[in-house]
Amino acid sequence: MKTLTELLQKLPPKAEGGFLCIYGSEEELRKAHSEICEIGYLRAQTIESHDAEIYYLAIELDAEAWDNNSPFYESIEALWDEARNHEKLPANYYILKEKIHSECDKKAKEIKTIEHYLSWRQFLTSLKDHRGSEGNDSTLIYFISTDKGAKIYEVNPKKIKLPELLELCITDSTSEDLDQLHSAIKLLDGHQKERRDVLRTSLAELLEENTSMPWLITQGSRLQKKYKENYDVYLHKFSANKLLTEIEEKSTEYITKINDSISSSQTKAFAIPGAVIAVAALARSDDIPSLGMVCFSLLCVWILTVIANRIHSEAYDALAEQIKRSLKRYEVMKDENEVRVSAEEAKEKLLTIIIKSKSRLIFINDLAAGVLIIGIIYAIAKNDELNDFTKQILKFAFSQIKDLSIP
Repeated sequence: MKTLTELLQKLPPKAEGGFLCIYGSEEELRKAHSEICEIGYLRAQTIESHDAEIYYLAIELDAEAWDNNSPFYESIEALWDEARNHEKLPANYYILKEKIHSECDKKAKEIKTIEHYLSWRQFLTSLKDHRGSEGNDSTLIYFISTDKGAKIYEVNPKKIKLPELLELCITDSTSEDLDQLHSAIKLLDGHQKERRDVLRTSLAELLEENTSMPWLITQGSRLQKKYKENYDVYLHKFSANKLLTEIEEKSTEYITKINDSISSSQTKAFAIPGAVIAVAALARSDDIPSLGMVCFSLLCVWILTVIANRIHSEAYDALAEQIKRSLKRYEVMKDENEVRVSAEEAKEKLLTIIIKSKSRLIFINDLAAGVLIIGIIYAIAKNDELNDFTKQILKFAFSQIKDLSIP
């Protein structure tokens, strides 16, 4: 195509009645015909004399004369119609009126603008849910869910004329913004679907204002900015949800540990009434050895209960410190208010459970001590010798206290 365009620059062609007529020397026209055949022309060479040493080559422009479509267009409007209908520029093209072709070293402004339109159309198509409305298949339909609920949007990318398009200000910056949006969709990773959803949500914010194609094409920078903002919010929520899940898992883990400890202490507490019942069976006799055995057994139950509960109490203290250290890193997150509040609530909840559990241990210790005291009182009341002995001791003690109180 490059050689052909160079020849056509020397031999300006004209469109006449469905033919492309190229004037020049016979050798130049044969070379031009050969180059044209390389890009899909199917007809034989027809070079005729025009005037003296000037010849002309007639090239049919009808689609049947070409392997694909003819690459020759009378004007930029004809190329625009082709690109808009097929959603892409042809690989090879030569515009007769403007002398713009696909081999230009520097793309013409019109071509860049059409390419920008096609890029936007490809981007919008990649985000659509459905295509087809208004009796044709060009309208793009979106069903987008937002915080305000689901809504339907329709955009017809064909509803734009070339003069409207060429009036738009398309810069390298706007093209770069659109390229970044394309990259966000094409990037294959674990968040591809989420990025697409965020892009659709960002697009919906623009479509709330206007759905016309000429307006949308100028909103690349705004859409890019909205996408970044919304994607940052998504990442923030994703990170926050992950942290909240971690807090919930830690809370569940600590509650399990506390429950295990409570179950263990309750098992030991059940031994108290069992010991009382067993000792009561031995307390039918009122002799001193039997009653001494009763009191000794109750003393052993009290000592074992206190020791076991002290171990549980120390374990609760260690667990409370572990909870504070574990949840502290979530509490210092200034930018994650939801995470910080959740961590504080979890810590307060767990520490409250530990305090209540420790208070139950104290109650169990007091209960064991109470049973021991009742057992001793029972033994004294049951045996007359112990009763008299206790009375003597109390009488002596009171007398000593009375002597001490008198100066």
